[in-house]
Amino acid sequence: MSKCGYIQDFENKLESLKKSGVSFRVEISGMTRVIHFLDAFGNTTNKDVYFGFKGIKRMDGLELVTGIRHEIRKRIKEGEKPPKFTIGTKVLLFHKPNLQAVAEEEVDIAEIDLNACYWTTAYQLGFISDKLFAKGWAKRRQAKIGLLTAIGSLNKGTYIENYEFGIGRGIEKSNKDDELRPYYWAVINRVHELMNEAVNSIPEKDFCMWLTDCIYLRKESAESIKEFFDIKGYDYKECKSRILKVEDRKVHWVNKKTGETKYVFFSESVRIK
Repeated sequence: MSKCGYIQDFENKLESLKKSGVSFRVEISGMTRVIHFLDAFGNTTNKDVYFGFKGIKRMDGLELVTGIRHEIRKRIKEGEKPPKFTIGTKVLLFHKPNLQAVAEEEVDIAEIDLNACYWTTAYQLGFISDKLFAKGWAKRRQAKIGLLTAIGSLNKGTYIENYEFGIGRGIEKSNKDDELRPYYWAVINRVHELMNEAVNSIPEKDFCMWLTDCIYLRKESAESIKEFFDIKGYDYKECKSRILKVEDRKVHWVNKKTGETKYVFFSESVRIK
């Protein structure tokens, strides 16, 4: 296997192979493209790998994607049964009346952001080794997207197209990643459980919203929720926010530390009326 460049280079190579009339196979997955060179029996003899786009900085923590996939595949190969899971679980929750109340009162609220929440959850569930967890944890500040991508890669889809004498025979979905999917959803399910446990650990009037790995609540319950996360084994950082406006399906707020104004849409399925 050899790293041959970026996705733009892949496009050029693909056109060249098609014109040459050889038989080969293309594998497409996320930001990766792999060309399989085949023998007369259709077996792969060599691979060229293309990743990312020219001009875009390489994502920090990218090696964690390979690491977590390798470790879980090893567990499966050793006979580990996949975890139980539910597809479609959401990790968003909004208490619209409470959001409207703090917006009208024009008071600051607490924003408790869990550090490496999904990475920590995967570790707590026993899906990754001490060594790999420590490697990711050491990069949790500069490689936040890399950590999330590593967990997300367990749910990615891979697509295959075979070319016979340079002619494509249509794209088909591969099942090569299906065995990893239960681990992704098990992590999401556990964070969903954590979200509900956290919300139920404080008075209902104090909860405002939960966004993936961050809870917003009245300052009166900040110490209580931090104690809850300490017990659960999650690291976090705290700052202040101000809810600016609540529309029918949209919340606007500002982070008081950075001054950044944000907004998010929400649906009825994740709303406490």
